Amino acid sequence: MSGYFVPASHDGPFSKTFVPEYALHPSEHNQPKATYPARLPRDAIPSVNASVSVGSGSSTDAQPVLTIPVLGFGIWAWGDTLTYGWNGKQTPNGYDANLNEQSIEGAFDKMLQLFPDRVFIDTAEFYGVWGLSESLLGDLIQKRLRENQERIVLATKFFPNPWRHPWSYPQCVVEAFGGSLSRTRLDTIDIWQLHGPSNGALFGTGGFWPRLITIVDSFAEAYRHGHMRGVGVCNLSREQTEFMYEEFRKRGVPMVSVQVEFSLLRMDAWKHGFIDWAHSKNVSRQSPSTHTKALPPLSPPPQLAFIAYSPIGLGRLTGKYNAHLLPRGNRNFGHIAWSKIQPIINQLLLIGSQHGKTPTAVALNWIMCKGAIPIPTPKNAEQVVDISESLGWKLTTEEEEALDRVGVVDDWDWNLLQHWQNWWWQQG
Repeated sequence: MSGYFVPASHDGPFSKTFVPEYALHPSEHNQPKATYPARLPRDAIPSVNASVSVGSGSSTDAQPVLTIPVLGFGIWAWGDTLTYGWNGKQTPNGYDANLNEQSIEGAFDKMLQLFPDRVFIDTAEFYGVWGLSESLLGDLIQKRLRENQERIVLATKFFPNPWRHPWSYPQCVVEAFGGSLSRTRLDTIDIWQLHGPSNGALFGTGGFWPRLITIVDSFAEAYRHGHMRGVGVCNLSREQTEFMYEEFRKRGVPMVSVQVEFSLLRMDAWKHGFIDWAHSKNVSRQSPSTHTKALPPLSPPPQLAFIAYSPIGLGRLTGKYNAHLLPRGNRNFGHIAWSKIQPIINQLLLIGSQHGKTPTAVALNWIMCKGAIPIPTPKNAEQVVDISESLGWKLTTEEEEALDRVGVVDDWDWNLLQHWQNWWWQQG
């Protein structure tokens, strides 16, 4: 959703990568392969070869539902005009003249080059015009990975909008899943997520919005049809997430992930224990054919992955913006007073100068230190490289704590009032 339309000017640093005054030092990306249960351990170095396993325990006879790289890529910008200024297929009048099919093709190629084993990509049926983000990804997969689709770990989302009236469930959910399969041209979607509650009510309908139990039953029906490895939830509160988790567990549907906004501009998920809660949960695995009966928990207990969207505040933490040069478009997440943002950027620059990294790389490394999987949005190959520089090293405990002190939690900000949709959209 978007709160306002963006101006038509094409001026700005939208697709550029910030270059600091200090020298940058490229990361070493050839670390050994390693897989960890649910989260990157505090003493482990994140790398292109590091992954987390979800949906099973670590006992020798328990196979994970899914293995996910510790760093992913969100592709909200691919096809989105109102927030990111897409200036390509179907919507050629966006404000970012350098964001188009050619730029994202370069980004995709660079992802495949830097992540030779698996690339984790998060999208949604609601990104772009009528699933354009999914379609653009599907086109690229067909061009590059027709015979090797397993290199993509894909998470996409179902949006419970009011036009999908409660009486249309579960059929509308099953049809929506089929639409995502068709647009991405994949045989299997790894994580299919509920995009958001959109009503703020745990058990009530919220008007035309479906109850969460209706969505659980509908997702379970889609899971029974196959072509789906696990489910996840986005933008839900901890209470709502616990409810969904338990109901999926009863039905034998493997819930493997939780996704909320999480960055130095919104540290709530870490500060209030949401991330630790996700990593402590059991997930009972079950075959879709025996859907109605749950298996006993695995031992030791399996866990959920915690996915952080908008990990650099929709560009605000990159270093290329300031109080006099603000991001364009409806950058609704992380839109707080710049007086609160600048101290964070100053600390990112200070730490970055010690490691030879940009503010983007430092901010993403902080996310991984907290046990979450960041999914920043790259518009081109250069930005993919910048994002990948968050790997191959790790913040010291002192540096991490210094960022903790300047980060924002439980914030109330007048700027957020103009983004009215956040209040009914973001429960988590």
